[in-house]
Amino acid sequence: MAIYNERGCVSRRAFISGALSVGALSALALSGCGGSKQVASGSASDANAKLDSKQELNLDYTDLQTLDVNDIRNSNEFLVLSQVQEGLFRTFTKDGKDDVQNAGCESYDVSDDKLTYTFHLRKNSWSDGQPVVAQDYVDSLLRLVNPDNGFSYSYMAADIVGAQDYMDGKGSADAVAVKAVDDYTLEYKIVAPIPFFTAKLANVCFFPVRKDLVDKYGKDMANDYTKQVYNGPFVISDRVLDNSLTLKPNDKYWDAKNVKLTKVTYTVVAEEATKSQLLSSKQLDAVKATTEYTTKWQKEADAGKLVGVERPDVLVDYLSFNMHTGGPSGLMNNEKVRLALSLAIDRDDFNKAIFSGLYKPAYGLVPDGIKSGDKVFRDVTDEPLKAVEKKYKDKKAVVALFKEGLKEVTGSDDPKAVTFTILGQVTSTQDKNRLEWFQQEFENVLGVKVNINSQSESASFVSERNANNYDFYVMGWMGDFSDPVTFMDCWFTTSGYAKFMGGYSNADFDKDYDSLQTMSDEDERLQTYQRMEKNLVADHAGMAPLVYGVKYVFNQTYVKDLSLPQFGTDFEVSRTFISGK
Repeated sequence: MAIYNERGCVSRRAFISGALSVGALSALALSGCGGSKQVASGSASDANAKLDSKQELNLDYTDLQTLDVNDIRNSNEFLVLSQVQEGLFRTFTKDGKDDVQNAGCESYDVSDDKLTYTFHLRKNSWSDGQPVVAQDYVDSLLRLVNPDNGFSYSYMAADIVGAQDYMDGKGSADAVAVKAVDDYTLEYKIVAPIPFFTAKLANVCFFPVRKDLVDKYGKDMANDYTKQVYNGPFVISDRVLDNSLTLKPNDKYWDAKNVKLTKVTYTVVAEEATKSQLLSSKQLDAVKATTEYTTKWQKEADAGKLVGVERPDVLVDYLSFNMHTGGPSGLMNNEKVRLALSLAIDRDDFNKAIFSGLYKPAYGLVPDGIKSGDKVFRDVTDEPLKAVEKKYKDKKAVVALFKEGLKEVTGSDDPKAVTFTILGQVTSTQDKNRLEWFQQEFENVLGVKVNINSQSESASFVSERNANNYDFYVMGWMGDFSDPVTFMDCWFTTSGYAKFMGGYSNADFDKDYDSLQTMSDEDERLQTYQRMEKNLVADHAGMAPLVYGVKYVFNQTYVKDLSLPQFGTDFEVSRTFISGK
């Protein structure tokens, strides 16, 4: 999934010290998952609406670090690149659910053993008139997994035969099982049957590239829109660094007749207060809401001034325990201590106090909307911590559990002798309130002392974390596609994410994870995921879930057919139009 840095969304999985205060990043999924609901009046779609003479859309964004699809790193790059480039699939929303449609491919076949995927490409052209061919997809994959490039999303290709060995320096590009059978037939071979391979391929990092231009311009291509060619609904027509970026329709695009907007402008808006003013004055046409303004905009939507949509966000916020060293307290390698800390948290109060009740208290690892096969995981899986919480419903029982663990480590069961350290990066009042909430909660429930290790800069936060100067801190993790494995594959012992996950290591968890690599039966996979989640959250308290994300989007009533995919870009605008402004 995506890396957050400690304050915001970057590449690979979502790592943040204040998870749910920023935008989401993730890969597209190829199955509709998680519903959405109107949180206020209005309609985001009207097939019979009359188009205004002026078809222009205004959105906010943070400036891009790269225009290179293989090197994609953060949510704003997904936001823009998904509109100017195109891969095999494109995701819209229909009746509140993701509607994944063939885009770069007209159709595809899967072999009987589910190891070979053959895509039949659509006739499309790059913006310079060159045809988009299968070799462009081959060149993209080989560039993505080239270890010399070190691209953040290269891990997404690990299921393709030969890709992991090439990334590890143990194999060659020639052994990577991707092939252009002919100009319009593309073939991938994977190492084992997995139900989510097409969901992975929908990620921007797999979009085709023009090797001739990569070779010609090299690194200069990454941030110069004039050196790019585009195969999506739009092209970049102008860019002012740290200010704005403008799109216009791509007249070479295969579905150009259904692109109605004549101009899309993304503007850098640094302050949430400014964003609110621009939305109120209709200088912004749609925004992804933060907790600070969601309630305000909900009221405006209730009054018919905006359209509001709520969707599950593929993000879980949790407390990460320091199992590398046991932390400054020396207690974090004790399961009873960790479980007592988790049970001491009043998640409803945390959600209300920090997020105004806008998110959902979490008692598991996998958030709402994620599918396992054809089933929504949370719909068929009880959150494992709820059963444990019932057992320890009386806070006295939680304290007794804590004392048991304390005595096992120190020989004493006196909580007053314990001092914990919570680490956090503080750049806002919400960040400060979050740390103080945990300080008060643990001191009040467990009778311990909690020190706050507050850092104002991301670099100093990372330094303190890497030096293990903490017992616990808040993390966020975001899924890459619609399958529980995207939340679980960072917790096995050799995942490479140990420093972010507190060093959790469990033989049973590892065994279950390994078994998934060759498991194709959907019911068996579901049961394995359920067992792994229970292992991590309840049986061994490797983390303490806090809240699941909820995405709130508000747009002007005249904005029609604005799609809000659960995965990938926040706004899919290739079929959006303006009516009644």
